[in-house]
Amino acid sequence: MENKGEDNDLLILEQGDIYFFYRPKKNSYEPKGLDDIRRFFMVTAYNNKNNKDSLYRLFVIGKKSLPEIRHSEARLSERYWARVGGIYKDKDDLTKELFSDEFRKGDSARPVGFGKYIIVKHKTHSEIAYILETPEEPGEAQKELGIEKEAIYIISVINPNQPTLAGNPSSEESPKYPDNIVKELGNENYVSLTKNTELIDYLNAQIILIGAKEGKHIIKEELKIDIEDYASNKSQNIFKKLNLIKENIPIKPLMKGKFE
Repeated sequence: MENKGEDNDLLILEQGDIYFFYRPKKNSYEPKGLDDIRRFFMVTAYNNKNNKDSLYRLFVIGKKSLPEIRHSEARLSERYWARVGGIYKDKDDLTKELFSDEFRKGDSARPVGFGKYIIVKHKTHSEIAYILETPEEPGEAQKELGIEKEAIYIISVINPNQPTLAGNPSSEESPKYPDNIVKELGNENYVSLTKNTELIDYLNAQIILIGAKEGKHIIKEELKIDIEDYASNKSQNIFKKLNLIKENIPIKPLMKGKFE
């Protein structure tokens, strides 16, 4: 997908739904904060305007929270690492992964946010922006995980051609990029999404997120985009989108912004 925004330096690469989940640590059935959380996930559910060819990416966020948004200019030294831990074309496969007990009873992921996102090429870099729809306002759980009501992040892909970069896990398997992509990556440590989002369509692709902007209407002000114009099925919620049954999962984090 490629669409020009009002800004000639902006190219819309992708849009869809965004979800946030966390897994509690062992025996932390009622988490109180980050110390009780084992993993934090961000899911992007790409869809085109015909609502076909959906693609679900499951990102594992390294620091168990999204980057802090500074009101001053973002610091390049404050990079938050994430890895594509799963690629799914069927939402049932995604939910099976999230809501399995994995290693022990009580491991099932808990939803903590749902909204709309967009990925754009903006001038010389790429950005991912989102608006949180549920809960309507971030609660203590969202604030602990760095989930804003509305935010923009600079997004870059780590080049697996380069030696392991400082601060990034070295034990993870590299993404299986085809030869043409490997060649295009060249010698840069970090690569922006300038033409499409293909680089993050591979298992174990690694990205860097840097907090850029947050605030009411920040996407419309900064990117000149009304994100709702690019969203489909606006009336549907996370339960309809992912075929979830409320009675089967804890909903306080999602509906009331509370871990318990």
